[in-house]
Amino acid sequence: MKANKAPAPAASNEGRGLAETGTDDNTDAIGGVAAALIVAGGATSFAVRRRKTRRAA
Repeated sequence: MKANKAPAPAASNEGRGLAETGTDDNTDAIGGVAAALIVAGGATSFAVRRRKTRRAA
């Protein structure tokens, strides 16, 4: 029987290193920006409603 032998690499990776697998995790930054935008929108909505009721009175 023949022994199964792994093939030799086709090219040398000297100096190039390994490929990056995975992603940068920016979830916290994206979540923070989203929360800030929601708070800013809520504050703007509150301020506009408050201004309208003062003018009507």
